[in-house]
Amino acid sequence: MNDDDEARRNEIRTMVVEEVKKAIEASIPRLAQEVEGQVLEVANTMVTSKVEELKEMISELQVKKSKRRCTYKEFMACNPLPYKGDVDPIACQRWISSTEAVFTRSRCEVEDQVMFATGLLQFRAKDWWDAYSKELGDDKVQSLTWQEFKESFLKYYSPQSAIDKIQEDFLRLRQKDETIDEITNKFLERVKFCEEIAGTERQRIVRYHAMLKAEYREFVNPSKCATLNELIDWARDREIEIKRQVERGEKRVAEKPTNASPSKKARHQDQSKKGKASGEIPTCKTYGKHHSGECLSGKKGCYKCGREGHPFYRCPENSKACYNCNEPWHIKAECPKLQQGAKRDGKKDEPPKARGRMFQLTSDEAKASPDVVSGTKKEEGASHSKAQSSQDRGKSLA
Repeated sequence: MNDDDEARRNEIRTMVVEEVKKAIEASIPRLAQEVEGQVLEVANTMVTSKVEELKEMISELQVKKSKRRCTYKEFMACNPLPYKGDVDPIACQRWISSTEAVFTRSRCEVEDQVMFATGLLQFRAKDWWDAYSKELGDDKVQSLTWQEFKESFLKYYSPQSAIDKIQEDFLRLRQKDETIDEITNKFLERVKFCEEIAGTERQRIVRYHAMLKAEYREFVNPSKCATLNELIDWARDREIEIKRQVERGEKRVAEKPTNASPSKKARHQDQSKKGKASGEIPTCKTYGKHHSGECLSGKKGCYKCGREGHPFYRCPENSKACYNCNEPWHIKAECPKLQQGAKRDGKKDEPPKARGRMFQLTSDEAKASPDVVSGTKKEEGASHSKAQSSQDRGKSLA
């Protein structure tokens, strides 16, 4: 082998090395991508497997937690209300609603509801449950459902007679001195037991509006309210405005009546005014007041019979008479027989004077009544004769 061949081989070797180098350099990015893809695939597989393992662990924990029973301590930690045994439908419904809410919050098991709820009974309610459970027996108590317990409980502590009383109170419910919130609470407590008379939203709106004071009813229009809550909001706004008017001095505070039980006379006057206002007595076309029969305004003579010659209180048709001699035209104090007997006996056995009764009338009632006569000359003459006879009796005694 000569030197030329050796040089050619070296040159070829150098060329091959350079080509291989170039090929390797050219394939490095592709190789890196392939390696990176394989590494990412392996990593994704490992992460996916780990995530699945974590999901399985979480599901197992949830299953274990759901299978765990609620304890009585956890039930009592929700602060359920006790029940002391009042025969009151409103209190019964409140207790049942509160206890069922605690069942939901504490995740109480269905078979434990009666046992946990009866632990809340106190005093008379505890006595009732002890007697009722003995009547049922241990086996029936263990299988007693909450619905069965609730039916027996309501039958005893929420009888129909108590519900009827609530319905009567609801029909008579009227706002007096209560605030809007106070009267609203009373309304909502009772309306739950009055489905027959206030079962729809419109019926509740009408009932609530009729229950309010006049100063609220005049301001609030129930026909413009779609819901009861909207009507209550209107009434609250009116209450705030009334308080502001009182503070500014634009409205006087309504005074409470001092006499809780009005007298018989006052009740009679109220009933008389109520009868007149209701239109039982017609209105006079002459002067616009109320009276029955023919109007005698402007006419002379007696208001009872219409004839002249005597006033009303000396009318022959008047049923009043003297208590001593039963004769008309005078009263016992003016009886001639008593006066003659007193003169004959020297006034020693003078009979006691009859006690008079006073009736109070307003000016409008006096004008409206046909039985009242004022300002006539005959009455003045009668009064003068009475005064003169009293003076004569005084002189005879002297």
